[in-house]
Amino acid sequence: MKFKIFSIFIAATIFAVSCKKDKEETTNTNNNNSTPTPVASITIHSPIAGTTIEHMDTVEIDVHIDADFEMHGYDAYLINETADDTVWTASLHDHANSYEVTGEWINVVTDHSDMKLKVVAEIDHDGNTTEKEIEFHCHPM
Repeated sequence: MKFKIFSIFIAATIFAVSCKKDKEETTNTNNNNSTPTPVASITIHSPIAGTTIEHMDTVEIDVHIDADFEMHGYDAYLINETADDTVWTASLHDHANSYEVTGEWINVVTDHSDMKLKVVAEIDHDGNTTEKEIEFHCHPM
């Protein structure tokens, strides 16, 4: 009888410890017991993911970055992945709770090109960021 009680106690202890460890791993993702880094919201209104842009058409860039805290700026890149070339950039290093990223680029590619718009919001001066990207395609002449 004592062996049964002891076995139940050991099993309960192992279960309790494993549950506690699981909970810690899911709530503390930065592994240094500090509060998690806040995340900004990035909404890419244009270009639309998956679209095809014809030669000489204008690619309108319209992005909204929003947070309920003061961010430290952004960087945006329009990248021709086929040619491994950045064809447009924008950046701002100013403290604010929201940013509007706007611009335009004319499709002058000479080959069928897979394009990517990548936006990086700088959360703080410690190098923490939030990123979002979309992909689309450009036709040559």
